[in-house]
Amino acid sequence: MRVLRTSKGVAGRWIVQPRRLVVAATVLLAACTQTSRVDDNISTAALGETRKAVAVMRVGAASPSCVNVAVLLGVREGDGFRRHQGITVANVRSITEPAVAEVELDPGEYHVLAYRCQNAAGTVKTLDDNAGGGQLYRTSYASFTLNAGEIVNVGYLRLVAWRHGHNAFGRPVETEIEVTDWPLAELDRFKAKRPHIYAQMKTRLMTVTAQGPGEPGPQECARLKTLQAEGKVQQLPAACQGPTTARRKTGAVANRAVPL
Repeated sequence: MRVLRTSKGVAGRWIVQPRRLVVAATVLLAACTQTSRVDDNISTAALGETRKAVAVMRVGAASPSCVNVAVLLGVREGDGFRRHQGITVANVRSITEPAVAEVELDPGEYHVLAYRCQNAAGTVKTLDDNAGGGQLYRTSYASFTLNAGEIVNVGYLRLVAWRHGHNAFGRPVETEIEVTDWPLAELDRFKAKRPHIYAQMKTRLMTVTAQGPGEPGPQECARLKTLQAEGKVQQLPAACQGPTTARRKTGAVANRAVPL
């Protein structure tokens, strides 16, 4: 199980500033929504020949009102991320159909950039950190890597967001992101519905993205000390002030303010 934890031990909790919790129509959730699927006869051998891969993702419902959900995948570009492809799960709360999206992609690293929920009335709400309404996004919520010839179950993505507290610029949205293995019932349902894909897939869970800078490592501390000596930095982080430099923590421990 991959979980982003804050210093208070809460799974993947972020405070995000309220730029937008979009309520609008979206190309990812059209009127006739269908679950994203790959060809029934796809094989790892054929994928290897064409230098392609397949990601399989169980997507959770962020709210009881969600009927159809979508996830926007992107790729890294500079300091941000560029949108690449959306995947959709129709009737996400079905007890007969697996709430699983499948997508064929080139090998590489992919990031979860947005989550969208459509209710029964057709209203769509979007959670993202878009950089000005274009193709670029500031924040990756989770990531995974694919190699050619693979069919990879990247895990069960669960997201919860709610308005929190008070702020002079609006109420921020608090978000929890969690990635786990699928429930056993979901594995059994997917095996029954998509046996050919199930037989070939292997599980490699997405990594929930740590937000915030974290503690500096030895190299960063050395550079900060040099900059301090040059008068470019006034104060050293606590991790750089002791007799031994603290190593960067491997766990994701962060609260980061990002616009929504």
